[in-house]
Amino acid sequence: MTAPKKDSKHVKCEIRFDNSSSGIYRPGYTVNGTVVITLDKKKKFRGICLRINGFASSFWDAKVKAESGNKVRKTAFKGREDYFSTINYFVGSDVGNPLEVLPGTYTYPFTCQIPPQAPASMESSYGHIRYLVKLSFERPWKNDIIYQKDIIVRGSQDLNHNADQLSKPTKAEAMTSFYFGLTEPLIVTATTPRSGYVPGDVIELTMHVNNQSSVDVKCITVKLQRVDTFISQLPRVEQRQEFTVLEERITGKIAKRQDAKLEENILIGPGIPSDDSHCRVIQVKYELDITVQPIRSRKRLTLKLPIVLGTTAITNNGHLPNRALEKQQEALLGYAPSAPMASEVDDVQDGAPPSYLDLQAVLASTSCSYSVASDITADDANAEAAGTNRTGPYEPREF
Repeated sequence: MTAPKKDSKHVKCEIRFDNSSSGIYRPGYTVNGTVVITLDKKKKFRGICLRINGFASSFWDAKVKAESGNKVRKTAFKGREDYFSTINYFVGSDVGNPLEVLPGTYTYPFTCQIPPQAPASMESSYGHIRYLVKLSFERPWKNDIIYQKDIIVRGSQDLNHNADQLSKPTKAEAMTSFYFGLTEPLIVTATTPRSGYVPGDVIELTMHVNNQSSVDVKCITVKLQRVDTFISQLPRVEQRQEFTVLEERITGKIAKRQDAKLEENILIGPGIPSDDSHCRVIQVKYELDITVQPIRSRKRLTLKLPIVLGTTAITNNGHLPNRALEKQQEALLGYAPSAPMASEVDDVQDGAPPSYLDLQAVLASTSCSYSVASDITADDANAEAAGTNRTGPYEPREF
C-alpha cells in the first residue's frame, strides 16, 4: 500500500482483502475487503471516499515533424481504456460541507467484481494495466490524504478454446544470396510442432540451414521474446512496441556449401498470458525471433514464429510432462537417453505439463531478460520487397 501524502500523522489506514491476503485474483472473481481507519485526534473532512477502478493506459513521447515546415516537436501520445469503476462515500460527499470526525477506529466493508474479460495486470515503460483500491480523505482547503493498494489480476487463457489452430506445426523460411545474387542461395527453415504452450512446457525448435552459398554463417541467434504493443488514441492513433527477451540461444558456425540441422529446446517460464483482444491500448504477444548472421556480410536473415502462452494446456495432445524435462536436460547437459524414462507414463496426470517450479528444481537457469523498445516502421515491408525474407517455398534461381 502506498504511503499517504504529508500532514497525515494523525490518520492511519489499512486496506485489507478478506478472501486473498496477497490481493491476487482472476477475472470474474469478487473482491471483498475492509478499510480500517484510525484517527488519533478530531479531524475535519469534506468526505472519506473509496474508489475502486480498473484501467489500461498507454503513454510515450516522440519527436514528430510538423505538418508545415521542417520543424520537429516533442509530442505526447496517450491512450486509455476503463474496465470498471465504483465510488463509495463512507463519510460526507463530494459537494457537502466539512464534517468533524471524532478520534477512534472505524471499519468499513467494501466489495467489487472484476469483469470476466478483464486483462491481466502488467507494468511497462510505455503503459500499464492496473486495478486500484484508493481511499481519499478529501479536504478542499489543502491536499487530500490518499491511501492506495493494488489488486493484482492474473490473466486466464485456455488454449483448448483454439486447440485445432494452436496444435498445428508452425514454419518460417528465409532465403538470400550474396555478391549481387551471383552466389547460390542460403536457405534457412525453422519449425515448431505447435504454437500453443503453458509455463513449464518446452518449445522444440528445429532449424534446417541449407547453405549452398560460398559464405560461412557465423552464428544463429534464437530469442524467445514478449512483444508488447502500445496503442495511442490522442493526438492520433499510433503504435509503439517493446521487446522483452525471456531466453536467448546462440549456435555455432555453419560452413559454406553445407547442410545443417539444429535443435533447440527452450523452457517456458511463468509470464503474462498472450492477449490481443481484451485491451484496446495494450496487446501482449510472444514469438521466437531467429536471426542468421553470415560472415563478412551485413545481410541478416530474420525468421519469426508465433508463440501463444496460455494458462490451461491443450488436452489430449500427446504431450508427456517428463518428456519435456528430458528435452530440456538434453539441451543443458548434452545427453540423449536411448529409452523413455521409467516413470514417463505412470506419473502423467490428466495430460498436464509439470509446473515451472518443478522443472527449475532440476534444471540450471540459462535465461536472460532485457527490453528493447521500437516504433513500428516500414522496415519489414522494405525487407520483403528486397527479397531477404520469404514465407513461401523456395524456388531455385539460375545464374
